[in-house]
Amino acid sequence: MGNNKITFLINSLSSGGAEKVLSVIATELVKQGFEVEVIFLEQNEFYELPEEVKKTYLSDFNGRESGIRKLLYIPVLAWKLKKYIQQNKIMLIQSHIYRANYVNILAKFLGSNHKAQIVNAGRVSRYQELGLNGKINLWLIKQLYAKADLLISKAIGMQEDMQTLFDFSNQHIVINNPYDIVKIEKLACEKVTEFSFDKDKIYLISVGRLIPLKRNHEFILAIQELDEKVDVIFLGDGKEKDSLVELAKDLGLKHRVHFLGQVKNPYKFIASSDLFVSCSESEGFPNVLVESMICRTAVVSSDCVSGPSEILGDDDYGLLFDVGDKKHLVAKIQKLLNNPLLKQEYINKAKKRSYDFSVEKIVKQYKKVLLDD
Repeated sequence: MGNNKITFLINSLSSGGAEKVLSVIATELVKQGFEVEVIFLEQNEFYELPEEVKKTYLSDFNGRESGIRKLLYIPVLAWKLKKYIQQNKIMLIQSHIYRANYVNILAKFLGSNHKAQIVNAGRVSRYQELGLNGKINLWLIKQLYAKADLLISKAIGMQEDMQTLFDFSNQHIVINNPYDIVKIEKLACEKVTEFSFDKDKIYLISVGRLIPLKRNHEFILAIQELDEKVDVIFLGDGKEKDSLVELAKDLGLKHRVHFLGQVKNPYKFIASSDLFVSCSESEGFPNVLVESMICRTAVVSSDCVSGPSEILGDDDYGLLFDVGDKKHLVAKIQKLLNNPLLKQEYINKAKKRSYDFSVEKIVKQYKKVLLDD
């Protein structure tokens, strides 16, 4: 492999959590003097990489293709990857996200003798709830993940979830997500010009895709139980946006629920808000919880599988509520809003906790496995 060359494989750098993680890891490795290459399955970039990073694309897909077409194209991408590995004498590839993981390992089946490390970016068991598509993915995971040289999970809960289903015998470890704390702190200090924060109001913020998995409708329903001066900000887009806008309108809450779409710098919005709230029914290792802690914004999160409780402890660094329990959610929000001293205590403890996930600490763990000849 050469001790200075590191190669990653990922679907794309679209606006997801796993994509952000890879951009942070690659950026830090470049800072440390490593030669980094990222191989993409498709051409769709939201996050930026340093100009020193070599970028290679295996297709001209843009990410908007149908799921079936993407699935059927996996063997073609694996063949292209195998040829590229051989031509460039690549000894190890670490892939992130399911489809890239399939391609990485399938290239080995097609004759490549590289080491394949895969980073699992979600709760595998959720595929049990997704019909035919879920069955196909579970079959691929069962057949292919067992052949990986190393399985990396982002949280203990994710690893336990996968092992409960498949009991893989190959080597597996847990590495949490990394955060560039200095960069996030700097971005959090920028002035918000796209939205006017009213000093007489209280703002709760949620950041992420507007999809059923995030259970954002429950967040809007909870607002009915809170003081009139409490507003909600949603950062992000997704297929549920129109129905969420309609729900807020039907409940007479349109003036209190603000949909601001995707933004390049979410941290300044988080830092300007009073609480961060997540209602997800499933997460891997939710980046935005740690990012909110870095921004000194108190966190209320659903206690879903797998990341929130590992990040927040047993209400040690933020408050957890039962998934789907609106009454519990409202109680946790009110607990912090009604007790400024308690809220500040959580902010201080959470800030200290965030340093456990600094990019320097986490990338050290990634280097240990990436440079393992």
